[in-house]
Amino acid sequence: HLEPVEAFLGVPYASPPVGNARYTPALDPIPWSGTRLADAMPPVCPQKYPDISNMTAALENMPKGRYMYLRRLIPLLANQSENCLHLNIYVPGSGNRGVDAPYAVIVFVQGESYDWNSGNVYDGSVLTSYGHVIVVTLNFRLGILG
Repeated sequence: HLEPVEAFLGVPYASPPVGNARYTPALDPIPWSGTRLADAMPPVCPQKYPDISNMTAALENMPKGRYMYLRRLIPLLANQSENCLHLNIYVPGSGNRGVDAPYAVIVFVQGESYDWNSGNVYDGSVLTSYGHVIVVTLNFRLGILG
């Protein structure tokens, strides 16, 4: 059976890369005081994904499997912002092993094409629960902004 999982979504790992910081290496995140709400997926980094609005035209440029994948993926890429350098962290809850047990950490960096995709697409909760590991997914700058 699956153990409980705590998800911390949208935890910043760098300052927003906007204005003069747009094309520079990422800067340290701005610290916050108090409690930070981390219960919603953050925006994805700006990206241009392939146009699949015309299925016939799209299938001339890509295999059907890729087209079907994009149909499922594109709705998850709609909320875009340059303030996108965030982690999604999935931690085992207080199951049989307890919260103080040592856990391995899996950092999943999607590598689709470095032009489009997001760490938000990959839900680490099942792997965390089943494998008793901490899973981290991340959003990073893509395409011309990467």
